[in-house]
Amino acid sequence: MKRNFFFNPSTLSFFSVSGKDSFDLINRLSTNNINPDQNVVSQTIFTNENGRIIDIVSIWNIDENNIILICNSDNKQNLIDWISKFTFEEEIEFNNIESMGLIHIFNDNKVIKFTNPSLSSKSINKNEIISGHFYSAKTTFYNKHESIDFLFDKSNLEIIKNLLLDKDFLELDLDNFLSFRIKNCIPYGSNEINSSFNPLELNLGHIIDFDKGCYIGQEVIARLDTYNKVQKKLISINIKGSSDVIDSPGSVITSQSDDYYMVVARKKYLKD
Repeated sequence: MKRNFFFNPSTLSFFSVSGKDSFDLINRLSTNNINPDQNVVSQTIFTNENGRIIDIVSIWNIDENNIILICNSDNKQNLIDWISKFTFEEEIEFNNIESMGLIHIFNDNKVIKFTNPSLSSKSINKNEIISGHFYSAKTTFYNKHESIDFLFDKSNLEIIKNLLLDKDFLELDLDNFLSFRIKNCIPYGSNEINSSFNPLELNLGHIIDFDKGCYIGQEVIARLDTYNKVQKKLISINIKGSSDVIDSPGSVITSQSDDYYMVVARKKYLKD
């Protein structure tokens, strides 16, 4: 029987975003077209001039007065400095939110279904609980593995955990989540999401809109894609019998758990 899991990461930072130029500026600096409609979650990648990753962010556009940007804590300062570098007369403001938390809900299947339609909707839903409310929306980990994310005030963390435990969800600790994401080749956190790699090396082409206007790093990424010049690929492998890939020139181990590794390896050393 398939088990449903949840994980509460401690490596995310949350910002409220305001200002009439918010969406225009984020669109101008990142890889994806950000949906300005309310009640949706968008993902986009900020890249530098060389097409390398600064960070991947999720934007929860709850309503006009409640827009939340979620980034990786290790990349937080570089991201804010990067956005500030290209902010001139635009009206945009970021305010750090220390009180917010997030839980990922998922299972072994890449496509997940839950019987509660409000939780499995791609729209952002407001869910009432005895101590207030939380928001939920179907989204994905960065490799298209679907998840349902809960966004909430940290004061409600234990209440929400108990709601999930009562429904027979299994909480994964950091080590078990690491093992899960390596086996499913999910880039996550600063091990993979950093300036050592470009998005195409991490199989993140689906978070790039190749038809949108210019953004920083666009020329490099477009050239790599158009001329099939991406030389590396993120893979998940069992170390047993795979030492030739792990030890191949240019390969980088990004995460490891037991006998499984995630490796950014040169394609010419990979079997078809």
